[in-house]
Amino acid sequence: MKSVSIKLVLVSLLVALAGLPSVHAASNPVEPGALAAQSQAARAFAHRLKAGEIAAMSDEDVVKVFRQLHPDIISAYLEVGAQPYSEYELWMHREERIGGVWPDKPFVNYIKYRQKPRQVYVKWLEGGAKAGQEMIFDESKRKDEMYGHIGGLFNVMSIWTSIHGVFARNNSNHTVADLGIQAIFDIVNGERALYLAEGQPSQPQQIEVMQVNGTRVVALTWIAPSRKHYAHKTRVFLELHQPMVRGIEAWNEAGAQIERIIIDKIVPARFQDADFDPANKAYAF
Repeated sequence: MKSVSIKLVLVSLLVALAGLPSVHAASNPVEPGALAAQSQAARAFAHRLKAGEIAAMSDEDVVKVFRQLHPDIISAYLEVGAQPYSEYELWMHREERIGGVWPDKPFVNYIKYRQKPRQVYVKWLEGGAKAGQEMIFDESKRKDEMYGHIGGLFNVMSIWTSIHGVFARNNSNHTVADLGIQAIFDIVNGERALYLAEGQPSQPQQIEVMQVNGTRVVALTWIAPSRKHYAHKTRVFLELHQPMVRGIEAWNEAGAQIERIIIDKIVPARFQDADFDPANKAYAF
């Protein structure tokens, strides 16, 4: 998360997207002028997405456009897309290899997420594994603990437990605090930084247009050169109508899938403190 070294990549994207002069990209710290150019190019590309220009292209042309994108622009335009989503409701299907076991069916989660302070409410919905289960995390009250209960007939009590404890790890390889789109952005940005630190190009090795639950997306795939990375193989799905992630998949070195998270729907919201209070009568704590 390679066909051309970053040090040799020409940011011709700036010409294509925003009419900016072409410059050489470097792995050195970005100069203020270059940073401003990246931001301008990212906003220009986000505008093209929202206007429907990219979605109207053929699969071949979509791949060509994304292959020309400098990795800095990918990160920057995702940040542009994330700006309206400091608080949101999220529906997702999530599969993870937990304890070495791939699930028989995915978790279907409904999530309320607030970035600052980090507050997360998660419910496991009908149609998925562990339906009825709920968790709340509120870093303004307890930074390392969450409140939760299991679903079904065995929901006899709710407990405070570590966000890194057995209850948490039986439900995800991520903490409850990371069950949001920001976690995927962090993976993309973290992987890019690690590739640069290793002296490796951070462009995706494979770019293709795919269908995810009936929605046309572009899939960017990276194959890691070392074990320091998030996974041996990581694929990120990006929307074609807006600057937003649609999901992420990952595989280990043996080729076994270890994760598949698909975002079904995301809606900006404005929450009240009660939304992250276990005493909320709408919840089953």
